[in-house]
Amino acid sequence: MRRALAALGTLVLVACGGVGEPVGPPLEFPRPAATVAGAEGPLAVSRWAAVGEPQALVLALHGYGDYAETIWPDAAAAWTARGLEVWAYDQRGFGRNPSNRDWPGHEALVADLEAVAAAVRAERPGLPLAVVGHSMGGGVALAAAGEGRLDAEALVLMAPAVWGGEQLSPVYRAGAWLGARLFPDLRFSRAASPVPIRPTDNLARLEAISEDPLRFANPSPREFLGLIRLMDRAVEAAPKAASVPVLTVMGARDEVIPEESVRAAHAALPGPKTFDYVEDGWHMLPIDLGAPEVLARVADWILETTE
Repeated sequence: MRRALAALGTLVLVACGGVGEPVGPPLEFPRPAATVAGAEGPLAVSRWAAVGEPQALVLALHGYGDYAETIWPDAAAAWTARGLEVWAYDQRGFGRNPSNRDWPGHEALVADLEAVAAAVRAERPGLPLAVVGHSMGGGVALAAAGEGRLDAEALVLMAPAVWGGEQLSPVYRAGAWLGARLFPDLRFSRAASPVPIRPTDNLARLEAISEDPLRFANPSPREFLGLIRLMDRAVEAAPKAASVPVLTVMGARDEVIPEESVRAAHAALPGPKTFDYVEDGWHMLPIDLGAPEVLARVADWILETTE
């Protein structure tokens, strides 16, 4: 029992990236009123125009607890300068959506990506589309691709949430299941976990975004069990994701998703694929101190793949 609960505590911290509950005054992030059509209604979206004539579109998916304006602005600045038009939406249950802190389930997340990608294509016809998913967003994107529900020319998985299938210990599964049965709606903070996890070396940025009250940083056991099911789904879908070239980016210092899980999911991909191992990279690759170089390599790959 204690081992299972300890495992659950560790995994809860994994889910929230090691950040506790928001404290202090909120940051003055831009709150655009723009939305894009999800599967069951509008979702908040941020858009950044390409510098010059756009060469391709990027549709970016954030990880658990984040939303578009906490994780993607730096990437958007780097990518738009290279001629990429960037769209990033707040996934259902997160960020600026009215559903914030209401876990939608993994099927809703996949369905939203399918709908949003179609909406982006409809608004910007003629441009190739690259989908970039970070952490949970990577799991959503991989599941959609493997299930034939993602119409895109390229897929980038940045520290994807693929700690599922045979890679996830039965003890951890039991802890998550037990927590969801005993206290499904109890919310944790960093202090609840016996194992400290550092998600990035950019501690100033991490502290800043953790103060944003819209950031969903304390998952319940019910939600974490849902994350495990999403990761299982992504792992199962990987061998069927043959229709789109994939770039997987993994940080050597990632303390959130085990490297062997990411490598196993990447190895299962049947189509064209590239593995980019970032020696000084952490889990939050889009905001790490070394992010500029990583983001430049991602842009290089997208432009080469979609030309």
